[in-house]
Amino acid sequence: MANAISPITYSFSTPYLTTDEYRSAPTAIDIDNLVFNSSDPDVQNAELANVIARASSWIDTYCNQILSSTIDTEQQRIRVRPDGTLRFHPDNYPVIALLSFAYGTDPNNLTIAQDCSVAWIENQEIIFPYATISTTYSSQGPLAFGFPSTPRAETFIRYSYINGYANTMIVTATAGATSLTVENGAGFRAGASYKIYDGLRTENVTIASTYTFGSTTLPLTSALLYSHNPGISISGLPPAIKEAAILVTTAMLKVRGDNSMIMNVTTQPSVAIDGSQNIGQDMAMAKELLATYRRIR
Repeated sequence: MANAISPITYSFSTPYLTTDEYRSAPTAIDIDNLVFNSSDPDVQNAELANVIARASSWIDTYCNQILSSTIDTEQQRIRVRPDGTLRFHPDNYPVIALLSFAYGTDPNNLTIAQDCSVAWIENQEIIFPYATISTTYSSQGPLAFGFPSTPRAETFIRYSYINGYANTMIVTATAGATSLTVENGAGFRAGASYKIYDGLRTENVTIASTYTFGSTTLPLTSALLYSHNPGISISGLPPAIKEAAILVTTAMLKVRGDNSMIMNVTTQPSVAIDGSQNIGQDMAMAKELLATYRRIR
């Protein structure tokens, strides 16, 4: 018995912070006692990484999309516009690149477009010039075999694309070098600027025009000021998303019931406060920061 299997892919959320980034943030809570009855710093750090991953997943759920760069495959039905274009809205944005595109009136026999570079890419929409991939186009629609005979006819499409903001970790980066290596090249673009989050050695870098799209080796327009250890974050995420991730992680740690020591900005000394009483403000601030990036479906 044959099965109909969907080719649609669903990417996992990726952590929007490293544990070092969170430890450097002014959260004012104890993060060295997350795992009961363990004094092993690696155990504590592993649990912090787990909480950061859950906080990042919460952000993606709240925003109705994954914000860091992923490669996704989707399929849908759309209609040919009278101007001879196909316009479609992927589930995630900003759209970085269209990697593949297939179309046709028969969902089981789609035609693969040979050149995706003809597509017009906007932040949340892709416009594919349907007329240019047919042999003839008239006011009545494309006349080539397999194309709808009239405008507004329903067409099946399947496509793969890269979306979101580049967000990965460094593999090698040496002071004075004019290139660096990262774990994942998805989302990086020539001419775009990114931030290396490394405490006092934080710096901005710009990708050179010689960059090969998708490569994990990033040529730079100027030499690195500092050396950076493997695992340090390099990201194109807006700082507001980074701050939201810190706030949501903090809120999730507070509800663990550990009565974390909270530093109150008052004239009174710090006291032990039930963490669950303090998450509302953190989550409200996070939601406000994420409002711009929330997708309304």
